[in-house]
Amino acid sequence: MFHKATRKIVKEIDPYGGTLIPAASPYFSDGFKPLYIIRKKEKTWFFTKDKYIPTSVTLAEILKDGKDLDIGLQSSKFCNYGASKSISGGVDASVCIVDAGVHASGGVADIISTVELKKRVISEKMLLEATKDRKIDRGHIFVKKLPGDIFYVISEVVETDRPCDLNSLFEAKGGVAVPTDIIKAKGGADVCSKENLTFHAGTTIAFKLSKLRITEDDTLDIVWDDWLRSHLESLYQTPEIPLTELTKLSKDVSQLFLNTFLQILGNSDNLPVLVTMLDQICEGFQPDLQVLGLMEDEDRACVEKLLDLLGIRKVDPPGQPLTLTPHQNEVIKTVNIFIQSLNELNPDTLILLATSVEMKIISRQLKLVEKVEERFFKRSKHEMQNNRAEETLESLALQFTESEFEITQGILEEFGFHLKRENTSISYEMKDKNEDMFCSIFTALSVLKALDDRVNK
Repeated sequence: MFHKATRKIVKEIDPYGGTLIPAASPYFSDGFKPLYIIRKKEKTWFFTKDKYIPTSVTLAEILKDGKDLDIGLQSSKFCNYGASKSISGGVDASVCIVDAGVHASGGVADIISTVELKKRVISEKMLLEATKDRKIDRGHIFVKKLPGDIFYVISEVVETDRPCDLNSLFEAKGGVAVPTDIIKAKGGADVCSKENLTFHAGTTIAFKLSKLRITEDDTLDIVWDDWLRSHLESLYQTPEIPLTELTKLSKDVSQLFLNTFLQILGNSDNLPVLVTMLDQICEGFQPDLQVLGLMEDEDRACVEKLLDLLGIRKVDPPGQPLTLTPHQNEVIKTVNIFIQSLNELNPDTLILLATSVEMKIISRQLKLVEKVEERFFKRSKHEMQNNRAEETLESLALQFTESEFEITQGILEEFGFHLKRENTSISYEMKDKNEDMFCSIFTALSVLKALDDRVNK
């Protein structure tokens, strides 16, 4: 909900893109402030978007004599659900007013009140001037874990100047069975789920990064990237999800994972929090679990349940190196890709996926998606070798009952594929093909099928 709103705001105030990065969750707002260091995971063949992982480390902390580093910065405090207390950052800033209005996708509408935004900027010139006579501490744990001499620091933030309300409404109209443990409604009745988020002044909406390089004499320099090169889109490739370790889980543990994933599918607001934590874990560090105390009880319990299944101890301080077994690392890697994929999808599609698990149609849906891929996306060698002539897209689509077909139809529309059925006649067309969404759907179905197969083996 929050990420959808910030993306819309960024699109309005930065229409040409390439500079501002929308914040994914208000929970990690304190980690997205000027002079905080960010771990940037470059886009890969699987995910065509860069990912940004907050740290609790500031630029001053990795300098040998950084304690007295002063560029006149001030920080805002964190926001929380249902809080009415207003907190002002007290910083001189330029202010712009954006009416984010109402935007909807499928059965989901997010309504955000008028937001007053302020900007805090550190120019590269000011940054270099303030650090020119200071040396990097090569003994600092963050510096020692760097794969090279490049890192990123936040040089600009756009944040709320006053408290703001964000409301989300999900509606599912008649005919589709929705699992009772997800939205607590079932059958032909309309389903309505409302959520409200209040976040304070000083909540980060978007940020910019400066790319820094540690020189041979341990000072800092700015790295200037080619803008066009950094925005080239990756060519589509069939996702290869690492499912091996997931399929080795016991039936009981697989059931626990599946039940937890169903809870997550029912509340998409947990996804940005999990994305950030899993990225931190995949980087080899204990995640920042302090945000758990700021979440509502039901949301916190869901996140804690997944962390327990992954073997993450909640007693360790954030930012400390993790010691995990190869099996744990592979399972975490798979879960991270899965959660990243879910985070790209619309909340109504997540509900349809959960319903598909309950109706035991995930396996057939995955086969259908593979046939769509063969016809409209680049086919991989593996799939060409295993293509079964007796199963066609049309024959697979005809295997669904009316209610199953309706659910499957909604899932396929997420990446632009429109499927229709009249009696025994199947028709389809691809409109506005979205390869990123296809990869996300493919991944979600693959992981859910792997767990479902283990549970029902």
